[in-house]
Amino acid sequence: MSNVYLYIQFKIKNMGAFKQYGAQVPDTVALYGGKTIAVNKAPIPLHGNMDVDVCVVQQWPSLEAAQAWLDSPEYAPLKKLRDERAMTELTIVPVPAVG
Repeated sequence: MSNVYLYIQFKIKNMGAFKQYGAQVPDTVALYGGKTIAVNKAPIPLHGNMDVDVCVVQQWPSLEAAQAWLDSPEYAPLKKLRDERAMTELTIVPVPAVG
């Protein structure tokens, strides 16, 4: 198995809810072997158009590990907070490592 990266982009819907989410999510990511390796809170594309507030890159040991985290009971209440109050226009794209 080789590493996979998750490219995540979104708009912030509610800053208070987003801060609550952001304070708790790193522990759940670590439980499943992931780590956040880059965060851009003011993304400006080098080419093309982008209309999001934040971009994040996470590193995972495998796509299965990332999916296990997304589906985990530990992450479930945060996913609900994320989807209902914290974020909008969320996109999560897996990007397999090369080599």
